Amino acid sequence: MMRRIIKILIWMVLAAWFVVILGFVSGEADQVLCMRIDVVLSDTLDNRFVTDHDIRAMFRSQGLQLQGYPMKDINTRELERLVEKNAYIRRAEVSTDVSGRMEIRLEQRIPLLRIMPEGKAGFYLDTEGEVLPLSDQFVPHIFLVSGNIKDADGGIGASTQLKEIHRFCTYVSDHPFWSEQIVQLYVNRRGEYELIPRVGAHQILMGSMEQWDKKLRNLEMLYQQGLSAYGWNSYKTINLKYTNQVICTKR
Repeated sequence: MMRRIIKILIWMVLAAWFVVILGFVSGEADQVLCMRIDVVLSDTLDNRFVTDHDIRAMFRSQGLQLQGYPMKDINTRELERLVEKNAYIRRAEVSTDVSGRMEIRLEQRIPLLRIMPEGKAGFYLDTEGEVLPLSDQFVPHIFLVSGNIKDADGGIGASTQLKEIHRFCTYVSDHPFWSEQIVQLYVNRRGEYELIPRVGAHQILMGSMEQWDKKLRNLEMLYQQGLSAYGWNSYKTINLKYTNQVICTKR
């Protein structure tokens, strides 16, 4: 019985000690000042839309003086929302520690294709279909879509045509063969699509986006069975408009 009482008393002392220590640490944490800010950017080898300097300049433009101020007075969620207003930032996470260090971890958006309408500089669409403005400090080497593109003003959201183009380009970019062979999509004045190949001096007429996956399968079969035997420059045009056949015009 006595042993049990002693155990209970020990646990009570430990609990009281823990509460005291917790209060002490909490009080110390309230006095911690922000002494250092580290900006950590992901995918900096492939995408360099945003730099450490850009984030610090954004804070200065908003009149935010973070270093030297108590951590408890800094709203990290508000900082995340502010940073995520940058079109190139997909996600921001702000964390702090008791040493006075703040870490801002940023995930950049990944551009998938560049839209370049006739007579306009254009914009990017990222892997999620979000519109990104052109950047003055970084030009990614990605799939190009040019020509007579409707409603391509780079505003918020994407038109039905842009959504179709995005689905097509996502497939092409993920495909082991087409990602290397097709480098550009052109929309002519009739609103029909033409594919620009990397290898082969031929024009590929795809027509509409209807059943584009079947059209690509037909083209792949032609590459494997026809062009490999007769040469990649044997034909002037390859017409995929009709889903059940491929029409080739010789030079």
